[in-house]
Amino acid sequence: MSVRGRGRGRGGSNRGRGGRRGRGGFGRSRISRSHNCRDRSRSPLPVATTEVAEPSMDDVKSFFMGKVSFEQHYQGQEENRDKYAAAISTMMNSGVDVVQNARVRALAASWARKDQELASALISVRSQYTFVEVLKALTILDAGRSARVVEKKIKRLQCQKTKVSAAKLGKLKSEHDNLLALKPNIGTATGAVVKQVSKWVKTFTKDELEFFALHFPVDPWKKLADICHFNPEKDFPALPWFLGFCFGNTAPEDSIVHSCKDINEHNVNELVQSHPVPYGHVKSLDKHLTGDSKRAIALKEKKIDTLLWYYENLTCASFDEVLMERLNEGEKVTLANGKLMERLLILKMAREGIKANPEEIYYTWDWDAQPNGPNLENQENIVDESKAPFLNHLIGQADENISKISLPLEEPIVIVGDASGSMEVAIKTSVIIAGILTKITSAKLVFFDDHSRDAPYLPENVEQVLDLALSTKADNATAPAASLYPFYKKKEIVKTFIIVTDEEENEQCEEFWFAELFDKYYKEVFPARLVFVSFLPQHSEGQMVRALKDKGYSPHQFKLDDHKPDLTKLDSLIALLSLETTDFDDEVLTTEQKIKLNGLCSVFSELNLK
Repeated sequence: MSVRGRGRGRGGSNRGRGGRRGRGGFGRSRISRSHNCRDRSRSPLPVATTEVAEPSMDDVKSFFMGKVSFEQHYQGQEENRDKYAAAISTMMNSGVDVVQNARVRALAASWARKDQELASALISVRSQYTFVEVLKALTILDAGRSARVVEKKIKRLQCQKTKVSAAKLGKLKSEHDNLLALKPNIGTATGAVVKQVSKWVKTFTKDELEFFALHFPVDPWKKLADICHFNPEKDFPALPWFLGFCFGNTAPEDSIVHSCKDINEHNVNELVQSHPVPYGHVKSLDKHLTGDSKRAIALKEKKIDTLLWYYENLTCASFDEVLMERLNEGEKVTLANGKLMERLLILKMAREGIKANPEEIYYTWDWDAQPNGPNLENQENIVDESKAPFLNHLIGQADENISKISLPLEEPIVIVGDASGSMEVAIKTSVIIAGILTKITSAKLVFFDDHSRDAPYLPENVEQVLDLALSTKADNATAPAASLYPFYKKKEIVKTFIIVTDEEENEQCEEFWFAELFDKYYKEVFPARLVFVSFLPQHSEGQMVRALKDKGYSPHQFKLDDHKPDLTKLDSLIALLSLETTDFDDEVLTTEQKIKLNGLCSVFSELNLK
């Protein structure tokens, strides 16, 4: 008899994920299981390694998808600068999360090539080029000078009469080696580069600089100032005292930074009600906020997005009332679609009194702060329609947003959702992803545990996606091959399978594991494309993808954290899928032609307005 995976029959002392619970009576880590008969033994997943890619102008997006060296970015820009710029701008415009090292090296390479136009265009896109990316790019070009400074310091210490500790010298030598490794073969932080950075720094507003002063360490600003030799007043006209503050001066008494300097649980309500204190600065004190303070935050916070992001921390009748008023007055929510869907799920659960399942609570619990664990008594659902009165308003906006998404994948398309017991933590997130993809691709939707079943309905709007997420339960063993078998048996052609799963596989279907059955489907029915949306531990490859690679297949894989499933990645997932379509190549070509005719500014200025 085959031992079923996580799911029914889970009683006894080894119930659920954790068997015996860890600290506070609850377990935090997955416990491996052995399975009899047809069940596959589960060895630890290997750590995925990222090798340096070999980017090519024939596949120009490869410059921005993996670990590509500074020299490769430099050569790519030299080979076809307009196509390179068209690709990165198209990816940004599509919502693709261009990896940070690619953004940094693209900027550093443009500076090294003395291409001020491309560098200016890149740093104009503030959503992609923040202070962090600009500093990292400048650090690459300044690595040679910095290495010489450290080298002189080492020689000076070695020549002095007082003995220097081996640890101190070792630290300096390590720093020197790291700088030499970072130093590019070509390019330095020239006067022209410094001048462009100084011009860029001048664009920061008073609010932005105050935000830096309130929430971020000052050392990075000191490092940038060391390279660029800023003038406190000329380079920071919006906040002349900012640079001095970074180097240890006190903020002026009439500034919000000074007012918030000594904020604590005793004065937080007075300060919030008398000053426009950003919520981010009092977030750690939200348990001490009164209803009046929460209302004040709702009135004064500049972006309504922030209020929705932290809704659970601030909700009360007066807070909800102000939020509703701001929406009725026409204020727009600009959260990404994935984050908005996550917020809608939270709001709907709050309004309908739906509690998270125990597994979700255990895995998201702050065990260090509250080691005794959550109290799961009195888990009845109590509907309160006064909560989140703006829910339907936001659902309407989400419907409008999603109706504008186009994802021209090869049809027919099947979305496969994993509803087995191992998906308890991520089931709501995975169903929302599957539901949204189903809606925008007009796909068929199926779920599997130890067998396959069609979705009860194909969601046609956001409300139905949310309902499906809340009604789908994770249970039983895990047989992914069961979802593929009906299509193989009927010889039904499917051109794209998108599989939303944690890649656990502990049962066969008709004596096939998934990779074995897909191999037969590919050869006997149709060479379908496979896309995995995988909920995995960090750095893991995934059991199913690994098995497919062993058979010579290269499925596309998009990873999410299995313990903290994050819907904010939905937009990037959709954008990445769009990169594999002919529409993306056409858009790059159109953008490249526009750059040749009208210059980079014509493309990147439009990006910056979004």
